[in-house]
Amino acid sequence: MLGCDAGSSDPVDVSAPALKGAAARECAALQGELPSQVADLWSRDVTTDGVASAWGAPAIVLRCGVTDAAGLGPASRCDMLDGVGWYAEDLGDGFRFTTIGRSVPVELTVPDDYAPEADAAVDVAAAIKRTIPLRQPCV
Repeated sequence: MLGCDAGSSDPVDVSAPALKGAAARECAALQGELPSQVADLWSRDVTTDGVASAWGAPAIVLRCGVTDAAGLGPASRCDMLDGVGWYAEDLGDGFRFTTIGRSVPVELTVPDDYAPEADAAVDVAAAIKRTIPLRQPCV
């Protein structure tokens, strides 16, 4: 069965702050729209104070309303994947994708076990488009 890995029944501990206002509402809406499978991996339980989701083991992790993107700025490269603009960072052992131009940032960290890592970003794009308003399109 795809997505079944030893240890994947344990919750994933994710660092994400509690959100308030519009960010909290939009991230909650996103969480409700996310697919049960990403990169052919089943979702996992998550422990966090904020809004986060995970799939597989090692975990693909999505965090809403926060990003650790180093180097993300106005001149950053923006890659369009299924209608969502992303800033991609090579972490050495995977990639971190951070949305660009959305009202609330969404971050997706994908271990290199799931190459091509961008496929996971494509899998969550529809949910992001439905729930996190576009403020500034990629150029």
